[in-house]
Amino acid sequence: MSQADPTHPLDDAGEADPAPSRLGIALLAGGGMTLVLAGLLLWWREGDRLFTDGLIAAIVACF
Repeated sequence: MSQADPTHPLDDAGEADPAPSRLGIALLAGGGMTLVLAGLLLWWREGDRLFTDGLIAAIVACF
Protein backbone atom coordinates (compact mmCIF):
# COMPACT_ATOMS: atom_id res chain seq x y z
CA MET A 1 0.00 0.00 0.00
CA SER A 2 1.14 3.50 -0.68
CA GLN A 3 1.02 6.28 1.86
CA ALA A 4 -0.41 9.72 1.11
CA ASP A 5 1.99 12.61 0.75
CA PRO A 6 1.73 14.52 4.08
CA THR A 7 2.79 17.78 2.44
CA HIS A 8 -0.15 17.89 0.06
CA PRO A 9 -2.69 20.51 1.30
CA LEU A 10 -5.77 18.54 0.29
CA ASP A 11 -4.73 15.43 2.18
CA ASP A 12 -5.26 17.03 5.59
CA ALA A 13 -8.64 15.72 6.75
CA GLY A 14 -8.73 18.05 9.75
CA GLU A 15 -9.35 21.21 7.73
CA ALA A 16 -12.80 22.01 6.41
CA ASP A 17 -13.51 23.56 3.04
CA PRO A 18 -13.30 27.36 3.11
CA ALA A 19 -16.59 29.22 3.29
CA PRO A 20 -17.72 30.99 0.12
CA SER A 21 -16.81 34.65 0.01
CA ARG A 22 -19.42 37.28 0.77
CA LEU A 23 -18.66 39.02 -2.51
CA GLY A 24 -19.49 35.86 -4.47
CA ILE A 25 -22.74 35.38 -2.59
CA ALA A 26 -23.64 39.05 -3.09
CA LEU A 27 -22.95 38.79 -6.84
CA LEU A 28 -25.14 35.69 -7.15
CA ALA A 29 -27.94 37.33 -5.18
CA GLY A 30 -27.64 40.49 -7.27
CA GLY A 31 -27.78 38.50 -10.50
CA GLY A 32 -30.87 36.63 -9.33
CA MET A 33 -32.57 39.84 -8.28
CA THR A 34 -31.75 41.39 -11.66
CA LEU A 35 -33.40 38.46 -13.43
CA VAL A 36 -36.50 38.77 -11.25
CA LEU A 37 -36.71 42.53 -11.90
CA ALA A 38 -36.28 41.99 -15.65
CA GLY A 39 -39.13 39.46 -15.57
CA LEU A 40 -41.35 41.88 -13.67
CA LEU A 41 -40.57 44.63 -16.16
CA LEU A 42 -41.46 42.33 -19.06
CA TRP A 43 -44.68 41.30 -17.34
CA TRP A 44 -45.61 44.94 -16.73
CA ARG A 45 -44.86 45.94 -20.32
CA GLU A 46 -46.13 42.88 -22.20
CA GLY A 47 -48.64 41.26 -19.87
CA ASP A 48 -50.27 38.09 -21.14
CA ARG A 49 -48.52 38.34 -24.50
CA LEU A 50 -45.29 37.47 -22.70
CA PHE A 51 -46.51 33.95 -22.04
CA THR A 52 -48.58 33.42 -25.17
CA ASP A 53 -45.90 34.52 -27.63
CA GLY A 54 -42.44 35.18 -26.24
CA LEU A 55 -42.06 32.59 -23.51
CA ILE A 56 -43.55 29.74 -25.50
CA ALA A 57 -41.33 30.61 -28.47
CA ALA A 58 -38.26 30.68 -26.22
CA ILE A 59 -39.12 27.28 -24.72
CA VAL A 60 -39.70 25.78 -28.17
CA ALA A 61 -36.37 27.22 -29.38
CA CYS A 62 -34.57 25.44 -26.50
CA PHE A 63 -35.81 22.07 -27.74
